[in-house]
Amino acid sequence: MNKFTKTKESATRKKIDRILENLGWDIDEESPDCNVFTERAKTTEQNKKFKGKRPDYVLYKSHTDDPIAIIETKKTSVKNLKNALTQAIEFYAKPLGINIIFVTDGTIVETFDRRNGENLYHDDQLITEFLSEKKLLKFLEQGSKLYTSEKFAPTKRELIEIFAEANEPLRKEGISEGIERFTEFSNLLFLKLISEIENDREENGQKRKLEKKYCWETFYQLESETMLGYINGTVLPYLVDKYNHSGDVFESKLKIANPDTLKSIVDKLSPLKLLDADSDIKGDAFEYFLKNSVSVGTDLGEYFTPRHIVKLMVELVNPKFGDRIYDPACGTGGFLIEAFKHIKLKCRQTKENLVILENETVYGRELTATAKIAKMNMIIFGDGHTNIKRLDSLKNPVKNEYEAILTNFPFSQTTDYSQLYGFTSQDANPVFLKHAIDALTKDGTAGIVVPDGLLFDKNLEYVKLRKLLLETCNVIAVIQLHTFVFKPYTGQPTSILIFKKGKQTKKVWFFDVLEDGFKQTGSKKGRPPIKENDLKLLREIWVDKLDSEKSFSVDFNSIKNKNYKLTMNTYKIRRKRTVPIKRLDEICNWDIGGTPPRNDRICWIDGNHLWVKITDMNKMYIDDTEEKITDEGIKKSSVVLLNEGTLLFSFKLTIGKVAITKKSLYTNEAVAGLTLKTEYKNDKYLIKYLYYILPTIDYTPFAQRATKGFTLNKETIGDIVVPFPEYEIRKKLVIELDEKEKQKKQLFYEIETINKNQKLFVKENTD
Repeated sequence: MNKFTKTKESATRKKIDRILENLGWDIDEESPDCNVFTERAKTTEQNKKFKGKRPDYVLYKSHTDDPIAIIETKKTSVKNLKNALTQAIEFYAKPLGINIIFVTDGTIVETFDRRNGENLYHDDQLITEFLSEKKLLKFLEQGSKLYTSEKFAPTKRELIEIFAEANEPLRKEGISEGIERFTEFSNLLFLKLISEIENDREENGQKRKLEKKYCWETFYQLESETMLGYINGTVLPYLVDKYNHSGDVFESKLKIANPDTLKSIVDKLSPLKLLDADSDIKGDAFEYFLKNSVSVGTDLGEYFTPRHIVKLMVELVNPKFGDRIYDPACGTGGFLIEAFKHIKLKCRQTKENLVILENETVYGRELTATAKIAKMNMIIFGDGHTNIKRLDSLKNPVKNEYEAILTNFPFSQTTDYSQLYGFTSQDANPVFLKHAIDALTKDGTAGIVVPDGLLFDKNLEYVKLRKLLLETCNVIAVIQLHTFVFKPYTGQPTSILIFKKGKQTKKVWFFDVLEDGFKQTGSKKGRPPIKENDLKLLREIWVDKLDSEKSFSVDFNSIKNKNYKLTMNTYKIRRKRTVPIKRLDEICNWDIGGTPPRNDRICWIDGNHLWVKITDMNKMYIDDTEEKITDEGIKKSSVVLLNEGTLLFSFKLTIGKVAITKKSLYTNEAVAGLTLKTEYKNDKYLIKYLYYILPTIDYTPFAQRATKGFTLNKETIGDIVVPFPEYEIRKKLVIELDEKEKQKKQLFYEIETINKNQKLFVKENTD
């Protein structure tokens, strides 16, 4: 029995007080500078307008009586959050003429702008947190969608152009393409940006962390040879001494040997203003540059997790002060940075706490030299770089060390260390997930992006991993992402796993992200924002894990009975039917063929055996094929002979295309040849019935997602559910559909005749 009482709304308010204080709001109501009032308005006249109601928070513009926002808090519940918004609008915002409202349960924060009835956005990112007064006032001035200053956006793009221009001189320096060249440029970019941060800190009355003699202004106007000597002799040795205690962040000397090369890059960077005065994210320019240099590291499966997905995962895992957060494949540090910011905003920012935050909170490993970039990134965002190591995580197992894990590990890699985790194959996918499970402390929580194959494949090691995951952890949620989320890097189908270690799963909540607020495009220019965004609904119903048109829960036993599959499509609720149904494997047997070796001419030249592929299936009866194979082709492949009257069914990507064989032929691996089971052999209408019915079926619940769309495999064909009315109804349907098929053919014939007559008419009148 739990000895603790349930949390009250006041617990949520304590969290909010701390966050507001960290954002620079004055919450001391006895102070003349106070701009946050709880359970009342600032003035007597304003308070009367509430008619006895008590707002949780009213925020004011400093040194005025002008209210600018309402915060309404409720205990954890989606219903309460919706009620909170309604109450905040009607009882407090309208009476005081306030436009911006925040509602929260202490974990999830929703924003609302009364002027247009929409959420707040910054640079197309949904705002899911409280704001500083400065930023809040900008929303009031500019509307519910705030964009980074116009001067800054071109500056960020210019970074990429400068890097592109620097590529040739860096190549001539003998600096290798890819991560080495990228790191060298990043060193200079870091020096420029950290110098701006120090100047900004000094202008705001804070103490500098880096003396001016190590900053950009000291060396950028020097002659080229003097500049190279100063950076190598003074700046870099200091940075090495200050930041290299946990491994190399900075080299003691630049790899650039030609002073003129250095001077040209510095001259191009110097006029840029990398720190956006309107941005709370000091490393915004650095992140932009990293994200747009997409060629770096892609050979190791490395690509950027979009910021809105990173932010969502951090919110759902919700790491707290005192937790140790780990990313075993940290790349440039995106998850660790967001977790660092998340905790810093919510903790008491005492000197002692900041020491813990900067030195004992974030831990990352990265196999490639990108680890250096991650360290630089962490320094820019507030430090925490000490515990980022260049290390092969899988070679170095971790046991029960971290309270939170956030990662998007590289997919489809191989490893030599599977045996350390109880596996035998070199496939790294299950090993990465097992590494994460092992690394969590009891009650630790993980948010991990995984490839869909890990969640459904019948590979014995995958099944073993899923069984272990479900039996030793509470799998809280599987969030299925659409296949454009990681474009332009990859179209790999992925899902987010959220789980807590220590107790067996009782039920899993599935959520389907069909839209994430950005256009589904693979353009290298990026994905422009759109209004449709399922992540808003996800946040709203996250606490209660409600069923909706996008979500549902499945109990452990149902998952166990499905070979521990954790793909959403496996459990999608199919609509209730009044017509009886049968599984396809109750009606048919099937054969699947193969393709003779394409590079072996003897398999193809002068072939006389029909060999069918999907492009041949463009009419009801197949009596000829585009390609034909030889006797040698049959011997050298797994092609299968299909007799006349076999139903051809395409099951890979182009699912549901059908045809009937009019002659004996062979098939390839994308086409199944369906033949009736013994009990249906005498049903002369059934093959025709399946021909008409199979193209009308929704295959989503039976298919798995692939990069190019949905696909079935030989194991899942039999799972397909087919409407199966009694014999007389099936017979009637076939007869009627055959008649419609004749009508279709007649219409096509008439259209073809009209087309011929048109051409003839034109010819006769123009010759």
